[in-house]
Amino acid sequence: MSSIRLRSSSAQLQQIFDWARTEALGHRVDGGAAGPRDVSERTPDGLGEVRYSDAYWAGYSHRSGYYSRDFAHQAVGAHLLGMAERNDAMLGSFLRSATPEHDGWPLWALNFDRRTPLQIDYLGPDRFVRELPAVFELAETAHVLQRWTGHPLSGDALAAVIDFVGVFVDRHDLSPRNGVAGADGPGIFDGTASYNELPGVILREAGDGFGAQYAATRHVAALVAADGGDASALQARADALMTLYRQTWSRGEGDAVVCGWTPNGHPIQEWSRESTWFPLLKGLLVDERAAAELDRVDRLGRDSETAPKNIEALTYLPDLFFRHGLADTAWSWMQRIFALRDEPHEVVQQGRNGSYPEVSFTLLSQIALGIVGVEADAGNARLTLRPGLPTGVDDVELTGIPFADGTVDVRIDRAGCRVANRTAHALRIALGQGGFRDPHLSGPERAGSAVTIGAGDADVIAVRL
Repeated sequence: MSSIRLRSSSAQLQQIFDWARTEALGHRVDGGAAGPRDVSERTPDGLGEVRYSDAYWAGYSHRSGYYSRDFAHQAVGAHLLGMAERNDAMLGSFLRSATPEHDGWPLWALNFDRRTPLQIDYLGPDRFVRELPAVFELAETAHVLQRWTGHPLSGDALAAVIDFVGVFVDRHDLSPRNGVAGADGPGIFDGTASYNELPGVILREAGDGFGAQYAATRHVAALVAADGGDASALQARADALMTLYRQTWSRGEGDAVVCGWTPNGHPIQEWSRESTWFPLLKGLLVDERAAAELDRVDRLGRDSETAPKNIEALTYLPDLFFRHGLADTAWSWMQRIFALRDEPHEVVQQGRNGSYPEVSFTLLSQIALGIVGVEADAGNARLTLRPGLPTGVDDVELTGIPFADGTVDVRIDRAGCRVANRTAHALRIALGQGGFRDPHLSGPERAGSAVTIGAGDADVIAVRL
């Protein structure tokens, strides 16, 4: 059972946390008993039974399974709620599904037996839903979860994610061969380059696929290095992707940033939701062009004519703005998403917006990663903090945060940070510097901010802001 709790003088932050924690815990699926498989709007009674395994809902609640895209975005929230073992098992189920029969693609959705594909998204081994960013987000998630638990990946899991950012990319590097994986559909059952299922134009390469590949390459390099391997080739791949992006996607002054390329090589620069904001989210677009693009995402994301209609797309935006140090904008998006929780979801069968699991799980992770600013590195017994207290939130205490073999408590206020170590190992605590930060990749520390807390030390140690 989750031990995480929050206390804050901000009544709204307290309300959001309490609602999100209760809602997310309600999405657990406990294994052991038989349950229906392949339940969907097409087959509401299912197509037989399977024995369920421990998991949680990640996707539509009227379907009896979990989705790779949703899982990747919900995994940190699930970890905070004490679901580390479920995370490991669900990640493993996707990695094992990336077989030669499936041309190296992981399955898009699985039933709660964690083995069989969800039929509505799987018509056969060469005809199932494939969206390129999910491949890379699964690889990234493998490292993200390792940063929280400190547990090394199994040899098979490590080999699978290395394959995703190497062999898989090379196999799907379409013309012109430039090191970027592509997929030109035209439909989701053919393989698409983007999460945006309604782009208005077919893309061969999309900003979200590219951004996710870049981030995954950096994360897998960190995994390889943590395992004692040589990560230099992967780091060189990541550097080459950044160079390519700056030369051909992040255009010169007076020209719009490219969000994708059509099969005939035409650049697309119009608003394209995930294809527009993923390069910012994943650290590809961090140069002088980023500020204008962030403003554009914020503006068009709020405009009723251009905003995504599905609430789950909006759940990325707080992450985006926290990573760029824009706490007030991120907090306003959290408030906006929370305010929409009782509105009807665009998919009628889903019910209200707040019942879509991604909403509650990501609000929890945004509190921990964004407002409290936790950057976990359990394998190196290190906890970096980059608080993002927005206007109107003067303090927050998050206790019982699962970390390594125990928990930590963190209190943030305008004066500084205080941490209690309830693990079996000494912890190095430091403050992170500003600028873009991926909370699961090591970045520079603020000079003179580091302190060490002894193993099992419940005394609160202060780190001044």
